[in-house]
Amino acid sequence: MTGGKNETKALLPANEARELVIKAAEQGVTTPELLGYHILRSAYGALHPEVLAFEQRPKLGQVGTRSMGLPNE
Repeated sequence: MTGGKNETKALLPANEARELVIKAAEQGVTTPELLGYHILRSAYGALHPEVLAFEQRPKLGQVGTRSMGLPNE
């Protein structure tokens, strides 16, 4: 492993893409970082070193009491 990073594109439905951009901003990480985390966790599991590093680093928490429009909230 060289330790370098490679950028790739992912095709997502527009609504889900917007929600992921918002989630990344709420956590204080970039959208590519959040997407990379989800891709690695899905493909290689929770014990992948990059997944562990992402989960252990400090991130912002929940912002206020904003509802995501779900019923009973």
